[in-house]
Amino acid sequence: MKAMGTFEDYLKFEVTEAQEDKKQLRIIEKISLSEETEKAIKGIDKDITIIAVAQVYCPDCRATVPFLKKFSDLNNKIKIDYRSRETAKEFFPNTDEKIKIPTLISYVDGKYNIFWNEFPAVVKNEMDKNPENFEDIKYNFRIGKFNAQIEKELVDYLTSL
Repeated sequence: MKAMGTFEDYLKFEVTEAQEDKKQLRIIEKISLSEETEKAIKGIDKDITIIAVAQVYCPDCRATVPFLKKFSDLNNKIKIDYRSRETAKEFFPNTDEKIKIPTLISYVDGKYNIFWNEFPAVVKNEMDKNPENFEDIKYNFRIGKFNAQIEKELVDYLTSL
């Protein structure tokens, strides 16, 4: 296993002149977790690694990563290994397709599990129910309209491990 990719590495993956790294830091500042979430995350006492295949130019990644960053800041049992599509290839040896980002893979007790592929379940469900509103739903996801549900979805998953 290579050395873990840090948040700082993630901020440098393919940044364009649009300065997505700065956008990402602003989004992180804006998101505040509920007290309930903070308590739940601090209460996790097993080692969890999340491999986050994410690149900072991607708005869906910028909507997702702040939660991971905040969780790992709250609890050092939660480690985030940030990977670009390139450095994540070892997890997808059998695919030539472009890996959808963000993809989140948990690693607990020696087992890998992909639990997030591009969009959170709450957003996917909305898209499935209203395919004609796909673009609006995606936009709302990116501007934080689903953040409370996403926070809950991630907390429920991590506390179930």
